[in-house]
Amino acid sequence: MDASASLQSVATIAEFESICKTLAGIPLPIGVFSEERPRIPAGPKQVEERPRPTELSVAFLKFQLGGQPAANIHHLVPRELHDMEIEVRVSRWPEGATHLVLTPISAEPRSTYELSEFTFTKPSTEPPYTLIQTGRAALQIAQGLKSRPFEFKYTAAFQPASAEQPVAVVGHRTLLVEGFDIRVNSITGYQPVDEKILLIRDLLRREGWANAEELSDILELLTSLGNLAGRAVQDAVFDGAWGEKEFQVQVRKDLRRSPRIGSDLEEHAAAAGGFTDLSLRGITIELKETDTRIKQMEDCRKFVEQAASYAVAKGKRVALLCILDTSAKDSAPWSAADGIDVLMSAPPANVAVITLVIQGNITRPSKLSR
Repeated sequence: MDASASLQSVATIAEFESICKTLAGIPLPIGVFSEERPRIPAGPKQVEERPRPTELSVAFLKFQLGGQPAANIHHLVPRELHDMEIEVRVSRWPEGATHLVLTPISAEPRSTYELSEFTFTKPSTEPPYTLIQTGRAALQIAQGLKSRPFEFKYTAAFQPASAEQPVAVVGHRTLLVEGFDIRVNSITGYQPVDEKILLIRDLLRREGWANAEELSDILELLTSLGNLAGRAVQDAVFDGAWGEKEFQVQVRKDLRRSPRIGSDLEEHAAAAGGFTDLSLRGITIELKETDTRIKQMEDCRKFVEQAASYAVAKGKRVALLCILDTSAKDSAPWSAADGIDVLMSAPPANVAVITLVIQGNITRPSKLSR
């Protein structure tokens, strides 16, 4: 402090030299540093590797409703109790679990159905386990023809809830169940024809060939035309000789009797540079008459492309083809339902042509025995 205080009075170099000597005589602390060595981490602990357990999964192997394997869409008569058999394979049984529970879930109102919940205890055999159990299924209400099928899924969980979760669920665990009762609510009045119409409806839905509005119109047309096909066999409606014009007049009358068709049915609407016979809100109905015996549905293929052309021009993927067979008959007619099918047009159009064969000029049964 004395040396620094005299800095203000320094006038000569000699005086400055004296101050420097004084400052040099003041002891100062000296830092001592050691070389820092990097730390060597401790060696890894020897951890015993345990084999990973098998994935905890439940595989649905089989569903049976009413003794029949559950199809893409399974038809159940509503308000009747049906057996439902289920078969699953369980990869392993987790520690602490007492039961495996399979529970149905659905977005449908709970009051509209009853499906069994399945509960299994641990088997005494070695894994994987195959478990089979029979329960019940019932639809409490009937559906309308245009309603989509009921949809159900089954979930799997071990009990108690503290047991290992979740469980991977694989296989066919989704049920699409149709609850339309054709015995009570007939479509056409002819059960085999009704069953064929339901199959066609399900096919159109599954393949996405028609939207909801188009499908509704198609079902209206099939209801009338399917009834006509049934009456043609039962009552010999088209007895004797019929031309295509007379056939069209009869079909037009039958279709217009339906309140949901009525005045919306068009005749000779322009399409693809030609004129359709009949059409309903863009759905083409092509009519044909032939005096060559139709013995199988493939015999109708020569008429398919014309109907498909009209459908493409209307921006549709479905058309109807109705053929009157006026050939001389020397044998019994075939079932009206056997004369209804879907024939696909050639690529690239790929139009689904719903084909109905109307049997005319049917020989009286008494004449077939002579």
